[in-house]
Amino acid sequence: MSYERDDRDLLTIFKDGLGKGLRVLNIRSKEAYDTLRIKNSMRQLERRKRQAIYDMGASLYRTYKHTGKVVEETVAAKSADIDKIESEIEERRQDLDLVHTSAEKALGSLKALARPKAAAFCDCGAEINEGAKYCPECLKKLG
Repeated sequence: MSYERDDRDLLTIFKDGLGKGLRVLNIRSKEAYDTLRIKNSMRQLERRKRQAIYDMGASLYRTYKHTGKVVEETVAAKSADIDKIESEIEERRQDLDLVHTSAEKALGSLKALARPKAAAFCDCGAEINEGAKYCPECLKKLG
């Protein structure tokens, strides 16, 4: 009879541990997916930025080669486009920080939930968690 009760407790502990592990896996996989998505977006923006800088240089070169002048309006317009891309990249960096912060916060709350409450102390001095059947240090069977 007592074996059934201990087995059930062991099964509950296993189930709780497995559930916690799955929640951690879920949080980490969502973090990895969101990180990958944001980093891919950042790479595309970096490519657009490099292309815009190249286009600006090529345009300035052609204009200067043919007219001997640099048109400030063209430079200002192309610079504004590059600035816009840079601000989008910065937004993605902030999104990435938010993803990591949210994952750490979710894991922190999960860890706080998983901490068992100390109910008493064993004769050997070890802390006994609520619901424990045996002392974690000396393995003495408890009440």
